Amino acid sequence: MIAQGLLVKQANGKEYLLTTEPNRGTCGHRLVVVTRVNGQWKPVEGVQEVICREALIGAFLDFVVDLCRVLNSADPQQVSEVVPVRQPSSGVRHATGPALRRRGRNCQ
Repeated sequence: MIAQGLLVKQANGKEYLLTTEPNRGTCGHRLVVVTRVNGQWKPVEGVQEVICREALIGAFLDFVVDLCRVLNSADPQQVSEVVPVRQPSSGVRHATGPALRRRGRNCQ
């Protein structure tokens, strides 16, 4: 499996994807936000991109905190039986979370 980014779906059904793309003119990458419009992913631009990017990063952090709570409360026997996931050879990790929502923040 290859994750394309972090997918967040709002209660109203609107979908946002936080992903990376090469930063033109440099060797690095940058975070971008796209939204699904008529079945196509379109970039969110301007001030709205900054607001959405911050909300999506917040949703990701909420998910990681919840994941840590689950892992910390899990039966130690169950945790030791989990099969390790092979890391991509590039060393880059992406996260995907299909139904995350940031409490108290909205991308519109």
